[in-house]
Amino acid sequence: MKPTHTFQAESITAGYDKKTILHDISIAIPSNKISIIIGANGCGKSTLLKTMARLIKPTSGQISLDGKPIHKIPPKHLARVLGLLPQSPIVPEGITVADLVGRGRFPHHTFMKGWSKKDYEAVAEAMDIMNITEFADRNIDELSGGQRQRVWIAMALAQQTDILFLDEPTTYLDITYQVEILDMLTDLNRKYGTTIVMVLHDINLSARYADHIFALNKGKLVAEGTPSEVITSSLIKDIFNLNCKVIEDPVSDSPSVVPIGRHHNKSISISENPVIV
Repeated sequence: MKPTHTFQAESITAGYDKKTILHDISIAIPSNKISIIIGANGCGKSTLLKTMARLIKPTSGQISLDGKPIHKIPPKHLARVLGLLPQSPIVPEGITVADLVGRGRFPHHTFMKGWSKKDYEAVAEAMDIMNITEFADRNIDELSGGQRQRVWIAMALAQQTDILFLDEPTTYLDITYQVEILDMLTDLNRKYGTTIVMVLHDINLSARYADHIFALNKGKLVAEGTPSEVITSSLIKDIFNLNCKVIEDPVSDSPSVVPIGRHHNKSISISENPVIV
């Protein structure tokens, strides 16, 4: 099992080009759990993930790993603990699946040191976890969107970090691939104890797969906790401006959001479909 780490962001304010996106956010990432960040478009989800991954420097506040400010941790050392899969990464031209996954081993290499047996094993294991071993010698350009996404995740897994950040790993994928990838990430967490933090758009999938949810609204943290604690009709109204009913998912027993539109406003019978909140 992966070791337990303390990862905290304290009073973080950050943004781009003198525009503030995040406002005084403080969070502690639950170790060895799956955490999901939710919120409306433009609320700061990706900005928060990038700031915690040290891609964006906060204008105020501090981010620490095991009590040490991350800006004081050498880049390669941080990359051995924390991995990031950004949204819509750029595919290098003419690269094979195995070569791309192998790039995840970069933080473990030193000057003049070649590939070790551990490097090859890490790449093989990552491809096996993501079920892409059969694609090892194929060019990335030949794969479908879902297959490519599995390759990118495999590259992050080959890095063998204790903490993994993923920015919308299921974007542009059909529901089959979305569930497949989230199942694989859950396997990774349950088997190895990898701490996973994701940004997701789908509220119901977030509620199904998260141990802990962080809800953002206009750059501020407005709620956090278990899915049952966070996903309420009032919160969905506040952060998405959506009228809805929240019922119990018949498959996972997690909260499930049922939108109420202008043309479908039929009341739900509590006896048939128990409303949580």
